[in-house]
Amino acid sequence: MLHRYRALFLALSVAILLLLAYTAWWSALSGRVRTALAQAPGKALAEKGIILDIRDAVIGGFPLSVTVEISGARAQWPTGTVLELGAVTASAFAWDPTAISVTSSAPLRLDLAGSARHDPVSGTASALSLQADLGLDGKPRRVAGSLTGIRTLTAMPWAAASATVTWTAPAQQPEGPTDPQGQVSLVISDLDLPGAVPAPLKRRIEQISLSYEPRGPLPAKPSVAGMTAWRDGGGTLEILGARVLWSGMDLRANATIALDSAMQPEGAGAAELSGGQTLIDMVAQSGNVKPEQVEAVKAGLSMLSKRTDDGRNVLRVPVTLQNSRLFVGPLHVATLPPIPWN
Repeated sequence: MLHRYRALFLALSVAILLLLAYTAWWSALSGRVRTALAQAPGKALAEKGIILDIRDAVIGGFPLSVTVEISGARAQWPTGTVLELGAVTASAFAWDPTAISVTSSAPLRLDLAGSARHDPVSGTASALSLQADLGLDGKPRRVAGSLTGIRTLTAMPWAAASATVTWTAPAQQPEGPTDPQGQVSLVISDLDLPGAVPAPLKRRIEQISLSYEPRGPLPAKPSVAGMTAWRDGGGTLEILGARVLWSGMDLRANATIALDSAMQPEGAGAAELSGGQTLIDMVAQSGNVKPEQVEAVKAGLSMLSKRTDDGRNVLRVPVTLQNSRLFVGPLHVATLPPIPWN
């Protein structure tokens, strides 16, 4: 009997010791989070002239997780741009603090300050979510942020159901002047354009996506000196993929972009379009193509198109950008405004 109670007492003692050890570890972890929250974000942003105000931070989540709840936050940039956030919750499982989730169902607002190139713009979003995966060294390996219910506060507002931005760290630590710096992707869903659009196009663009990767370290703040050093070191911007789904059209493209001697973009790539009949119908309704010519133009487009493995009939054309002039095949389609790096 004594042996039985002794074994029970030993098991209870071990369980209590483990619970105390876990409690102490959780307290230490929450303390580190509290210290980092109080010092790191504000200090890092202050070095860039950004004023950050985090309101009413509360640490909790014991025993399974570590959570940070704030009633609101405000960030102001030196230019006058202001970001306002409502209640936000950040959490991570205690046994995996490198996977962090941030959510907010409160509205947020961005007031973008005006400049010599554009007027002030304000916009809102109904909710925010963010996922961050950190390495054992604390550096981010992948960060994905999403906004839903986006709307600009203008006379003719733009609106989108959602927008997601994802950054993925390079597989290897960049060392050389042309090494990948990490991949960025953007996906905008159900973008409603302001005002009328030419028929048969619809005001809603179903999806716009872009994926790119800088090669070579970009300067923290764009400037003539910084961008010149990036260019002279062999830096490029790889457009890994761009896609627009709109009114039955599917436009896809990729390209490599660099800076020319005048510090303006230049590059080359390829684009492919399926569903191009919609464009022909639009041109016909505008009166630039006679009704009796429409079917002949569509037939010519079909003859130039090729069928892909996924069943699409696509027209492939080269795309070039030189001397600020954008060419699709042999056609000059646009002249881009110069980039004022200063």
